[in-house]
Amino acid sequence: MKTQSKKAAQAYQHLLDNPGAKVAVVAKRYKLSVPYTYKLKSRAGGEVLTIPKASKVIPAAQETQQDLARIPKILESRAKVYGTFRDNARLAQALKREMSGHATDMGRDFTDDQWEALEMIASKISRIVNGNADDVDQWDDIAGYATLIADRLRGYVR
Repeated sequence: MKTQSKKAAQAYQHLLDNPGAKVAVVAKRYKLSVPYTYKLKSRAGGEVLTIPKASKVIPAAQETQQDLARIPKILESRAKVYGTFRDNARLAQALKREMSGHATDMGRDFTDDQWEALEMIASKISRIVNGNADDVDQWDDIAGYATLIADRLRGYVR
């Protein structure tokens, strides 16, 4: 009973801190039922919420097993698009080490967001080189990371 109370207290605090949190996500995270989590959300937000009718209620443990069963299929589909994780990691880490070493040699400092964008771009380059170079999402992601930095430098922060 104490474990349930502790989980409920943690979920309630989470709902107080994150009023827009989705009930199903919070319920799963804290291993609570969705109806109970709706009650917590109602209490946390001071609003009356209606619980949507579910077509099928799946126990949290069974839902987790179903999620885990999908992982191999997800990994196989990702490998077809991006290449193997190991090959990607090897190239991405080599690019990142080279960038870091060169930046150090040049005495360059970067802000956290600049460095994160550079590392994400290196990861995307690795995916393009190891996987499907015609996957437009990778190219769009590179442009997106560069745009976030360029916009921030212009005063527009997202």
